[in-house]
Amino acid sequence: MALQHFVGQSQELALAAATAITPEEREERQKQAEKLDEKLRFIVEKIPDRRYHIMGSNAGAGSGEFHMYRASRRREQERLERLDEDWEAMKASEDFQRKQEVLQREDEERTAKRRAQRQKKKDKQKSKKQKQGAGDVATCAAGGEQQSGGGGAAADGGSGSEAEEEDGKVEAAPLD
Repeated sequence: MALQHFVGQSQELALAAATAITPEEREERQKQAEKLDEKLRFIVEKIPDRRYHIMGSNAGAGSGEFHMYRASRRREQERLERLDEDWEAMKASEDFQRKQEVLQREDEERTAKRRAQRQKKKDKQKSKKQKQGAGDVATCAAGGEQQSGGGGAAADGGSGSEAEEEDGKVEAAPLD
């Protein structure tokens, strides 16, 4: 409890005074003492008794402490600025990489689409030539004539069933 310990004659007086009070007063004082103990425990547990701000601005700091404080503050500010710059550079790099990947993907899609269109056009021309070539062979077999320069196999650049001589003349292949 929060009751103080009395030494010597004062202790005897306190005991005599304690016997002179009624039991209700004694309970009331005991409750007050318990409340006081709770308050003191709360203060001791919750409120720090000492603070450690070495580089703070306090009345006991000497004139040299100010310059040390400013130097450490400047170093900390520079460190924070470097961290911010590094963070911004990293974000910019990530954004750039992401944009590059998107652009490359779009470029590959366009290239694939155009490649498919070219291949489709090439296949269409090839099938058209094959149809013309089949039509020429059918007319040759049926009519016995050969078209000269009208889109036959020799005119298209393919040798087909005809053989070219060295002087540029075209020789007809024998029909079976």
